[in-house]
Amino acid sequence: MTRKETRFTNFIRSRGVGAIIAVVSAWMTWRALPSLTPSGWLGFMPELSWGVNFAVLSATAWAMIAINRQFNILRTLSVFFAAYFLFITCSTPFMSCFAGTSSVLAACMIFCMWILFTLYNEPHSNRRIFLIFAILSVGTLYDWKFLFFIPLFVIGLAQMRILRTKKIIAALIGIFTPPWIVFGLDLMPIPQLPHIFFTPPTILLQSPEALPFLCTVLLTMAIGFLLGSINLLRILGFNARARAYNGFLALLGIYTGILAIINFTALPDYMTLLNACVAFQVGHFFRATASRRGYILIVLLFAAYTSLYLWANLK
Repeated sequence: MTRKETRFTNFIRSRGVGAIIAVVSAWMTWRALPSLTPSGWLGFMPELSWGVNFAVLSATAWAMIAINRQFNILRTLSVFFAAYFLFITCSTPFMSCFAGTSSVLAACMIFCMWILFTLYNEPHSNRRIFLIFAILSVGTLYDWKFLFFIPLFVIGLAQMRILRTKKIIAALIGIFTPPWIVFGLDLMPIPQLPHIFFTPPTILLQSPEALPFLCTVLLTMAIGFLLGSINLLRILGFNARARAYNGFLALLGIYTGILAIINFTALPDYMTLLNACVAFQVGHFFRATASRRGYILIVLLFAAYTSLYLWANLK
């Protein structure tokens, strides 16, 4: 690479550019706010809903940075990947403008993953295992989609080399304690089992912003699969602890993508978490190819997501 290319690469990876991308991401959702129909918990106060949701997204990005610094996931201290997460999430404002399941699911899964990583080969871990599964259980009381991630974190215990009988008991206690308290105190009615019915895929194209959103989803999934496959060859050379961390991260992304495809009517609810997983893969790739003109793909990705944002919101 030339000296100018090296400087440009370092410029992209700098904290200042990360802060600029975060500000631009916030502006993207704020700019699109008046054209959207309010939804989520605070639909009657769209500005407050926007503020709460962006705060949750920012907290998720901060947690991603903290995880990387504590466990050296990407072998770099650059915050670029977290800024990239904010940007691609905010490129679909109808999903990221208002507080709702999508951002909460992502925040909870990233936080639970953070706790899980502290358990690697750690014998005294029952309380933290309880906490992980209690969070997932509380999330299930809020939205049943959290339930699907319980088996994944059981697999995560095996990847962290701590899957023992006592650990499973701690996980089961964590799962059953929140509903036992909530339903025992009659704080909410016992929910009915969800009805399973077939929904035609054409329902995804019924809203005006559906086609740009689907294109964004396809781009994110394609990038995640492509870069995840490339990164796998590099990760195989890491030590056992790093392979365990990156293995669970890859598994979380693949599992989320499968859930999004199967439960496509709730596709937006999974996308923020999928964006976070793909952002880690982009960070891996950029770190490995920083000296080999990796910035070219990064620039192309930003251009692609910007184009999708303009397609969906500037009509």
